Amino acid sequence: MTLPLSGPAYQQAVERAHGELAALTRSPGRGLGQLRGEVADSWRRSLVNLGGPAERREPRMVSDDALRDVRQGHPLSPVLPIIRRLLVDPAQDAGLIVALGNAEGRLLWVEGDPAARRRAEAMGFVPGADWSEASMGTSAPGVALYSGRPVQVSRAEHFHPVVHPWSCSAVPLRDPADGRIVGVIDLTGGDEAVSPLALPLLSAAAEAVHSAWRDHALPGPG
Repeated sequence: MTLPLSGPAYQQAVERAHGELAALTRSPGRGLGQLRGEVADSWRRSLVNLGGPAERREPRMVSDDALRDVRQGHPLSPVLPIIRRLLVDPAQDAGLIVALGNAEGRLLWVEGDPAARRRAEAMGFVPGADWSEASMGTSAPGVALYSGRPVQVSRAEHFHPVVHPWSCSAVPLRDPADGRIVGVIDLTGGDEAVSPLALPLLSAAAEAVHSAWRDHALPGPG
């Protein structure tokens, strides 16, 4: 039986797996108990890229001027009204955040519930921050961009402890012309962010974006 991602039994198993991370540095093939395979694989990559989890880790940032340039040149910019209507407005009412990033994991827009956004600022989940797997370890946007697949990451499944209070779901966005990844849509918040409805909602929004891009020439990626 598959345990719910946010359920206490599974989260306790994930916490125990964190205690085994040190052993992974000595034996990379070691198992991690009940930890889901895609999360365990991401932890292993995170260990290689970042070393052991730190109590505090700051994402790499870009300046406001650089962020403005990336936003203006990115194909997400002209479809923002679609995303705001389908995702941001409902997320705000549900206490959730919607983040949009480019293919490198740079967050371009972070919108939604104001209180949740203020809390997320404490871990650097803000526009201009690099939330790729190479920068911040296991998170839904980082793993979705690495794998090219929809992903959910719940609480302690995140690599770094600073992100453990949060859950997130993310889907990659692709250029309809050639299939290359050009961005990511992420839903972040409490357990509602990994509910059974989260990925279908994100996937529907992503398809609406893809349809808009197919109807109009897709600009070059930012």
